[in-house]
Amino acid sequence: MSGVQPGQPADPRLSHDRLRFALDVGRTGIWSWEDGREDFVGDRGASLLWGLGDGESISTEALRGSLDPDDAERTFDELHRAAGPDGPEQCLLEFRIRRRSDGAERWIALQGRRYPGGRGQAAEIVGTARDITSRKQRETHMHLLMREVTHRSKNLLAIIQAMARQTVKDSVTAAEFEQRFSARLRGLAASHDLLAARDWHGAAIGELVRWQLGPALETAGARIGIEGPDLYLNPEAAQNIGLAFNELASNATRFGALSGPEGRVDIAWSVDPEDGANRRFRISWAESGGPEVSQPRRTGFGHKVVERLTARALDGVVSLDFPATGLTWSLHIPASFVLDAADVPIVN
Repeated sequence: MSGVQPGQPADPRLSHDRLRFALDVGRTGIWSWEDGREDFVGDRGASLLWGLGDGESISTEALRGSLDPDDAERTFDELHRAAGPDGPEQCLLEFRIRRRSDGAERWIALQGRRYPGGRGQAAEIVGTARDITSRKQRETHMHLLMREVTHRSKNLLAIIQAMARQTVKDSVTAAEFEQRFSARLRGLAASHDLLAARDWHGAAIGELVRWQLGPALETAGARIGIEGPDLYLNPEAAQNIGLAFNELASNATRFGALSGPEGRVDIAWSVDPEDGANRRFRISWAESGGPEVSQPRRTGFGHKVVERLTARALDGVVSLDFPATGLTWSLHIPASFVLDAADVPIVN
């Protein structure tokens, strides 16, 4: 039976080896700071965190030279304060360094405990050093996400408020308002579901069109033509074009080509083949074979969405016409709103 027997003193070499193994596995260094001499010393583990060469120890000069300029003064002030007579028994410092070996920026956390000096001697702090870059990156990413969520939530609430106000104006009864407003909310939710499925990187145009057509595809799928390359819209374009297609589909089902058994809708999109600052994305909706169409005598919220609001939001140009054969609509916007499929990651 091996190991230390009860009552038998531990081998200091064995204890040291175990401690060193635990520190190496945890990628942790040991450091000390003597306030009177401003002496910062680190062990081999600390040297590895700083990217120093073999046999080169972390020192006050190495620490000062590695610190990010924005953190240098604060870090030494905190060391002096922690080692002072009124300093806390334990301290925690976090700062950025430039690693010697590759110049990479890393976040380091020093956690230490103050040990008062003897008569006439300065206090000393001893503690551990760890690389916390991954944690800091997660925190930064989380802050960015929270700001983005807040921004999107405000935009979404503004859109819903506008939809509610305009739908009230266009509705005669409460039941009519509920029906129209619910349909518009479902269309908005469909666009958001597609964007969420791709972690808000973009939405596939074909999927966006099909989701906005909704039940019309089930009842009139053979009379709906959908054609275009495998492209994605960025979130802003997906949300606004989704709203327009929801209104177009609703109008076609109630009054237009999809309100009867013979009508047809053709949807197509493309991007100019040549690169350049003026490259455009084009998407169109064309109805045919349905009831005879005429210019509407009044314009409601849906009309405003497809004719003005979408174009204004996407710096585009809309063409909306009402020939007797069927409504036609097209939107031309900068190609910068469009992404190739390869640029949109697959999110599981």
